[in-house]
Amino acid sequence: MSLPIYCLAFNPRRHQLVCGLNAGIRLYALDEAKECGHYVKSAVLFIAKEHTDIVSCIICLDARIYSAGFDQKLVIYDYSYAGNNKLVPVFNNQVHDAGITSLLMAKDIENTWIVTGSYDKTVKIWTAEGKLIHKLDNFPSSVTGVCYIPRNKTLWVASGASYAWLYDPKSGDNVSDFIGTFQNVEEEKYQLQILRFYPEHNFAFATTNRRQMVIWKYKVQACVTALKTRTSLECICFTAQEPILIFTGDHEGITTKWERMQSNPFLYSKETLQVSDNKKRKRVGTRPLEEFENNNAPTVFMNVGKNKRSQSQYAFDQKDIPTVAAYKHANVTIMQMLYIENLDCLLTASEDSNIYLWGLDDSAVQALEQMNPDDVDTLVEKYGILLDPSSVLLPQNAQPKAKNFVSKRVAGLLCKCVFAEHISCVSALLLVGRDQGQESTYVLSGGWDQRICLWDIEKYELKAVFENVNEGKENNQLACDGIITDMAYNPKTNEFAYSSSDKMVYIRKFDTRGSHMVLTNTLQGHEGEVNCVAWNDICSKWVTASEDGTVRIWGGSLMNLCEQVLNLNSAITALCIDCKVGCIIVGVQKEIKVYEAQTYQLVQTNKGHTDSVRSIIHIPERDQYVSCSWDKTIRIWNSYKQPRWKKSKATRQTKHSLKLPKDMSIESEGQSSFNEETSEETMSKSIDLPPVSLDVMEEE
Repeated sequence: MSLPIYCLAFNPRRHQLVCGLNAGIRLYALDEAKECGHYVKSAVLFIAKEHTDIVSCIICLDARIYSAGFDQKLVIYDYSYAGNNKLVPVFNNQVHDAGITSLLMAKDIENTWIVTGSYDKTVKIWTAEGKLIHKLDNFPSSVTGVCYIPRNKTLWVASGASYAWLYDPKSGDNVSDFIGTFQNVEEEKYQLQILRFYPEHNFAFATTNRRQMVIWKYKVQACVTALKTRTSLECICFTAQEPILIFTGDHEGITTKWERMQSNPFLYSKETLQVSDNKKRKRVGTRPLEEFENNNAPTVFMNVGKNKRSQSQYAFDQKDIPTVAAYKHANVTIMQMLYIENLDCLLTASEDSNIYLWGLDDSAVQALEQMNPDDVDTLVEKYGILLDPSSVLLPQNAQPKAKNFVSKRVAGLLCKCVFAEHISCVSALLLVGRDQGQESTYVLSGGWDQRICLWDIEKYELKAVFENVNEGKENNQLACDGIITDMAYNPKTNEFAYSSSDKMVYIRKFDTRGSHMVLTNTLQGHEGEVNCVAWNDICSKWVTASEDGTVRIWGGSLMNLCEQVLNLNSAITALCIDCKVGCIIVGVQKEIKVYEAQTYQLVQTNKGHTDSVRSIIHIPERDQYVSCSWDKTIRIWNSYKQPRWKKSKATRQTKHSLKLPKDMSIESEGQSSFNEETSEETMSKSIDLPPVSLDVMEEE
């Protein structure tokens, strides 16, 4: 072609090759039959001369061509409607203060973006028509490459470092700190330059200034979001109603509230809840007041070094359980936490033997409820025709309870009460409330003192303490021979189970009278301390996990027959049940393993934590698992989804097993169920696909 070519693009719609030259663009037709002896015909179809310097980037979209160059210009061409190959510029502006090095097109279901990167250390995001949406700046060096990862909807930017900056193109937010891809990457001696993503193999490639290539592989089971904290985490819980909040407890006795931002699914805001000003809080329990006051000093924030983790006092001696007076530090681990939806309160069980109740700030709630702009109704009446028919602003769609509920959540939480009855660490909490047919909202607590306490949360009182009528007065309050590690409730039989370090699980009838908590069964078989117990409501079976590296599933007519043993070859530190499909979610040291409920086959493994996983929860509204660990991170994962053939099989079995009324046809019922599952599956793939991080592979 007798001229230097600086960039190329292929227009599949017109079967043309677009070449970027010095101060111009040339179009060439393709000769797929090679009649002229080459794939490209040498005759020039058209020459565009809008650029005044080297054209460095070209992309093609349908009937449009986008070009950018060292003349700082972005030019958008439309093909002429006359049927010839003439290019008509519809946008021709200087958009950067230096030469443009990168030009990218990014798409999702709703948007099409044009992204430009420049030597002026900025990245700009445009609409397909050339309207500026976001300007991303503060990069340390010239932008040498950009690429879009459609699987997690993030924009990668290379700018003079061995890692890329990650952005959400829709909101323009920097999400690098919330995605685990580059969180733990140390600075290398090379610098990333050109970035590319190949959707056929789900690989991201980058070239470096040392003639190397770095490859990242897309992993479906990698974490969606990674939230960093400054101290090790021990427990986690969440609120089921919107807005969904996540609470974590750490080794310094600090409770943190996390809420996902509305702007994008990566960013989370956080708020710390601090225990302070003890004298103004209500105290419930029989423990001496002097002991309570001496061991509940205000929380002090401590700086923890990078290589030093705040350790908790976990040394347990069955013959000599440490009392509250043994703790001389003010900051103690939050061992367990529980959120009560109907009362909007949070319970945190601490290593200092207390249970703290966090409730809504009543004064703030009252102030928020009174905030009602005078002109809202007038504006709605005036512009109501412009609103969506389902908008909650319209009077017919108003939801005062939901609005009031959100206002309460905004008000925040205060420590309102301290339950002080245990004499050692409280390690287990269990809610048995009105949803389970009770007259009030009760919480069972157990701990290292081997005792079980029953609290009436609505009345802020100690309802009962477990009493073993078969023992003497000295030991009649001991519920087991070891510390209580976990609790679970079976609503079908009104029984609760608690695991113990004595290698056993005890099952008792729930009763508001301590002496009537009758032992109905025991689960024996583990060879080590039983750390976790859970009730699988979908399969109607007990599930236990132990230090011996096994998970046991219990069934039978008396629910004490071990039906299955899952050998994981390592101590199990966390257990959770998927409340949608009944999968068993297990924390095994640094990994999370998911086992199918019926076949007990391993169906998913989540890797990313660098220290022991301490707690796992399932948020069904978002189809996510959330875990916290001693590595000072909270990681959010995609939950396991059954393959479509399994769903179809379950639907067919349901059709044969269900007896429907005469006026309802089996075909319509089965078709409705199938369409609902198909619609949900399609939406998860094309509309609301949860983001997944990319992990670095071996350098080539």
